[in-house]
Amino acid sequence: MFIGPRRAVLIGTIAAVALTIILLPLIFALTSPDLDLVTVRLDRVALMSVEDEGADLRTSFVLENPTDQTATTSRIDFELFADGTSLGPHTISYDDIPVNGRPAIFGKDSVTVSETFTVKVEDAGLLKKISDNPETIKWRAKGIAQIESTLTLVEKPFENEI
Repeated sequence: MFIGPRRAVLIGTIAAVALTIILLPLIFALTSPDLDLVTVRLDRVALMSVEDEGADLRTSFVLENPTDQTATTSRIDFELFADGTSLGPHTISYDDIPVNGRPAIFGKDSVTVSETFTVKVEDAGLLKKISDNPETIKWRAKGIAQIESTLTLVEKPFENEI
């Protein structure tokens, strides 16, 4: 069977597109930054105000990027603990913000992200301790942060105590 020049160009084009579709994820995997090296840690918890059944707390997380590539975060889902007592799940979300407006984690640098939220504290003794002497509390956060760079998304689990 004879293949004409038009048919050869068409077959070559289809093969090139198919090869690109097949190899593109491999190319991105080989050239993407190692976002697993980014670390997330609870930096501080500050008491903003105390109410009858709860408190307004401002949590701050430090995201450190030891790679050369710039990354960002779209959300941090975490559970906050005060002296071992869970204060419930919370989220710091940048999902509705375009990528260029999210906190940039530049290469070889770190960034602090903070959020204020209200927690319900059912233990009256713990609420009194939070309001009277919050610096003596052992704060712990456990969760998952979504770290992004160009075409790569990594869910980074973390857990630490301050």
